[in-house]
Amino acid sequence: MTTSDSPAPDTPPTDSRPLVDYGPPQPWLACVYPMLAFLLIGLLEPSLEGKGLAGRLGIPYGWYPPLYALRVALTLGMLYVAWPSIRGWLGRATWWPPLVGLALVVPWVWLSTLQKDGAWLTGDTGRVGFNPFEFYGDDTTSAWAYIALRFLGLAVVVPIVEELFLRAFLLRFVIRERFWTVPFGSLDMAVALTCGLYAVGSHPAEAVAALVWFAVMTWIAWQTRKPIDCITAHAATNFALGVYVVATNSWWLL
Repeated sequence: MTTSDSPAPDTPPTDSRPLVDYGPPQPWLACVYPMLAFLLIGLLEPSLEGKGLAGRLGIPYGWYPPLYALRVALTLGMLYVAWPSIRGWLGRATWWPPLVGLALVVPWVWLSTLQKDGAWLTGDTGRVGFNPFEFYGDDTTSAWAYIALRFLGLAVVVPIVEELFLRAFLLRFVIRERFWTVPFGSLDMAVALTCGLYAVGSHPAEAVAALVWFAVMTWIAWQTRKPIDCITAHAATNFALGVYVVATNSWWLL
């Protein structure tokens, strides 16, 4: 990012880069639309209990793997379209945020387990908890193919779309409606409260862990002021969480 003191533009930049690189050049396309696509398709994913929109539409549980594949593919398509706007704005990765992300998997699992076992708070995040080894039985090839797909979504797609939505859009939007004029990583009381509400609202069944994790991620954004560092830290946590889930059969965490 540049360090010029020139004022930020009042409208999204189009053909030329702004003097101050608040970016990305197409902010709605880059920061909002991929997350909306990911969330909307997720509404169609069926659970074993037949809950939610998928249950009301009669979508069978066996359709979960192909629908998840569709969710990942279409979201990747949205990111591909937006990538020219995103690419030059992410910044150069700093070495230490992924290490912090890896370390954060420990409090995430520990606090989530304590909350689940102690019934501190209850809530349904809408997670399916799909166990491919149970679903596919002896067909281990299909089970591992699904796990590869799940890791693509967990450690690549989700970190990009959620960080762009939360930290590049929402946490700047609460400061100023023209969010593209707000420097990435800006922090005030409105940002802190919004981040906390988002953490609990999006992860009610792991609310305590989410509050800790999202607070640290916001601190990383404030420290480095680069979107790529939040994405790499998020990806590291999610990858480590996926490894833990597969190793311990704790599919309720996904």
